[in-house]
Amino acid sequence: MTGSTGAVRVGVDLGQGGCRAVACEGTRTGHASTPGFWGADTDVLVADAVTAALADLGPDRDAPVRVGVGMTGLNGQSPPTEPLRHRLRAAGLRGTLRIADDSVTAYLGALGPVRGAVVAAGTGVVVLAVGADGRTARADGWGALLGDRGSGHWIGQAAIHRALRDADRGTPGPLGDAVSAAWGPVATLPARWRESPPTPERVAGFAVMVAELARAGDPAARQIWRTAGRLLAESTVGALRRAGLADAEVPVAGTGGLFRATDLLLPSFARVLRAGAPNARPVPATGDPLAGALALAGPATGPPALTGLTTHVDIEEKAEHR
Repeated sequence: MTGSTGAVRVGVDLGQGGCRAVACEGTRTGHASTPGFWGADTDVLVADAVTAALADLGPDRDAPVRVGVGMTGLNGQSPPTEPLRHRLRAAGLRGTLRIADDSVTAYLGALGPVRGAVVAAGTGVVVLAVGADGRTARADGWGALLGDRGSGHWIGQAAIHRALRDADRGTPGPLGDAVSAAWGPVATLPARWRESPPTPERVAGFAVMVAELARAGDPAARQIWRTAGRLLAESTVGALRRAGLADAEVPVAGTGGLFRATDLLLPSFARVLRAGAPNARPVPATGDPLAGALALAGPATGPPALTGLTTHVDIEEKAEHR
């Protein structure tokens, strides 16, 4: 970075399943990853990801940085910034820091500046709709205990519930075998989970096996994925209506790990979306939430409605701007 005149942009995507970062200067990039939301304090995870991505880019840090962070767990609220700013200053960094709910960076990555809705579905799920009049509406994102309907965690948990129900009825099936292979005998599962509860991302990881069983023709697994698609679409329709887009011709993009299984998810998702918002159309995401975090870093932040959902601070200063 020696001799550079512009700022180095750094995007960070902190989700439940992992934290990814990318640093960009011109055509050069540096990459890093750290554990997800449940791995440590969020300021530690983000600061470690930023410094590691910059180290991967190159050792010289003379240039200022523009850091954009999309973070799970904010639930649409403004985050505290001083702990992260302190860690970035301690690492010798100066520049700007923008932090937003992960729904914002998912939107920026998937649709950019246009109105519509984005469904970000991985371990958890959140939907953000943005209308032409500046209205925004967020749906779900309540977390594993209160919501995240149709998410990877929801799929994994639904499969475990079904396996235990089948065991009670004396009709074990492939889901029961998969649960035993992943976590041991179902008879001792409650005691083991009380002693060592699984994190949401571990339960969500079981969705991969449920997808394999669904593709192999297991009816219970296929039904779980169909229901997940329906639940995601219901949340999307709700967000579109609240943003004034129920009848609008707008794109709806899905992003996150769950949408890698479009063969299982999209048929029921599209059917329920069409019933509730007839003119909305499913489209591929143009980029992922990490690309959205990099866009958030600046200098622009996308639609003005999203600017209002972003906390903007100077790394060196105490003043905070919304």
